[in-house]
Amino acid sequence: MKKLLFVFAVLALAGVWSALSIRTQAGDDKDKPDQFAKFVSGGLVISQLYGGGGAPGATYNHDFVEFFNRGSQPVSLSGWSFQYASATGTNWIVNSLPNATVQPGQYFLVQFDTENASVGGALPTPDFVAPLANGQTFILNMSRTTAKVALVRSTTQLPASTCPSDPNIVDMLGYGSTASCSEGTRTSDLSPTTAAIRNGGGCTDTDNNQLDFSIATPAARNSSTPVSTCNLGGTLQAGITASPNVVAPGGNTLIRVPVIPATTPPSTGVTVVADLSDVGGPASQQFFDDGTHGDVSAGDNVYSFLAVVSANTTGGAHLVTATVSDDQGRHANLQQQLTINAPLPDEDPLILGNPNNATPDIANENNYLMPKPQYTLSYNRSRGEPNWVAWRLDSSWVGGVQRQDDYRPDPALPIDWYHVTDTDYSGSGYERGHMCPSGDRTNTVENNSATFLMTNFVPQTSNNNQGPWEDLETYCRTLASQGNELYIVDGPVGNLGTIANGNVVIPQYTWKVVLVLPNGVDDLHRIGKGTRAFGFIVPNFGNVDINAPWRNYRVTVDQVERLTGYDFFRNVPKITQEMIERRHDHQ
Repeated sequence: MKKLLFVFAVLALAGVWSALSIRTQAGDDKDKPDQFAKFVSGGLVISQLYGGGGAPGATYNHDFVEFFNRGSQPVSLSGWSFQYASATGTNWIVNSLPNATVQPGQYFLVQFDTENASVGGALPTPDFVAPLANGQTFILNMSRTTAKVALVRSTTQLPASTCPSDPNIVDMLGYGSTASCSEGTRTSDLSPTTAAIRNGGGCTDTDNNQLDFSIATPAARNSSTPVSTCNLGGTLQAGITASPNVVAPGGNTLIRVPVIPATTPPSTGVTVVADLSDVGGPASQQFFDDGTHGDVSAGDNVYSFLAVVSANTTGGAHLVTATVSDDQGRHANLQQQLTINAPLPDEDPLILGNPNNATPDIANENNYLMPKPQYTLSYNRSRGEPNWVAWRLDSSWVGGVQRQDDYRPDPALPIDWYHVTDTDYSGSGYERGHMCPSGDRTNTVENNSATFLMTNFVPQTSNNNQGPWEDLETYCRTLASQGNELYIVDGPVGNLGTIANGNVVIPQYTWKVVLVLPNGVDDLHRIGKGTRAFGFIVPNFGNVDINAPWRNYRVTVDQVERLTGYDFFRNVPKITQEMIERRHDHQ
């Protein structure tokens, strides 16, 4: 099958953009059971960041972050932290903040590490010099150009993720061209002579890093800097979020707009209207705060709408805009980016059929369809793992890229679902068993990295994962190298207990079905009675010796269907389907 390989790079970037949702967590909001209510930073924000301290030509001799209280109430930093991760990293370095209080209109300066303390001018007296981070032997040395940071109402390390979801996040800044997480759009790159500086003296907060920050010469401020009052009482404030913010064509997402009404004079008649036309919806869609259309709590100033993405929406980044208005003529303009995940052209692994009629409806939480450019899966929320994963394999997918080993939670899951982490398997006695193998996606870094999302794993015993399971994976790649294309579906079945505090089920067996065709076009209509197809079932018991070639566990496709209850190749004409599924494979 002919491939448009340049599309890989374009749509693989959607995986990065999926992290760029507008993360607008509340600053001084009171704790609420609905984590979506905590989005508008009414109080403390990151007002300036500089990572070029002590670099050649540096303006200052130390890195720093500056906070600002744009609200009307004092904010205590006790129990809070400032957390940092590299541009595309998943490990968040925790820097606990001191037992100090930032008054309204006051700045607070935290000094970090330096590349060379003799290069650049000294900072104004810091309000806090960061100690050793995470018990390590170094003080945080931030990237000069691109990374991501978060102000967190907790000292607990954020989940291992390129873009974590956590209701304790107060403010987030993604700076530089490769930052994988931000509020809205990330800023431009920084340098040893530039910092990200929040506009309006720290008062501006539209929940879009690119709009809220200017890249300019750093000018650090501390608690002795004259107070800067924001006078937010006359401002209508709002934020926006979507869950999930990675959606399949035909799927849905709950979009919420938390609003802080103005107080001088008080806002009346607040309305929220969004333009959903970029995802196939109305250009003027009203949002609701009455407990309908997906709204959780009536009258809490969180306006919501359960939006359906048109089945014809193309893959990639799409923009939702919203306007919040009141009868006093005030407005707040918002943007929310959605990533639409769809198979690449001529790469849909479900053209032969959807095994169990999975759908991209978030209400279908135990059979939730999640297409990606690299593979498609049906996710089971109650099991914490896929029901099945399907992909297409030919030689164009196999290259020289090394394993990325960047195990991480899948940001495409709805925010309020449990996100399995890379450490959830630790100490369990089970390995993180790939469903779509890393070795089947080695043509680009992005495609290989996608196989390390935790929705692509199930707990496997080592003698299963490193034995016949790996043996069959290698054999399939050999078939691809010989001029074939393969349609593969695999997954877990059964329940031997759980790991990860009950969040992930240990399967009793793992299974796979494989259909093999010579390379060509119009695959569905090329399948005939002689087409090769076979099944594969391997025990996942810890005490069973299964050190044997993969062919010892080969079965018919019919046998896998009886085990799982799924219907494979349902789009193939019935008579042909029955013949290839009952045939015993002997190659």
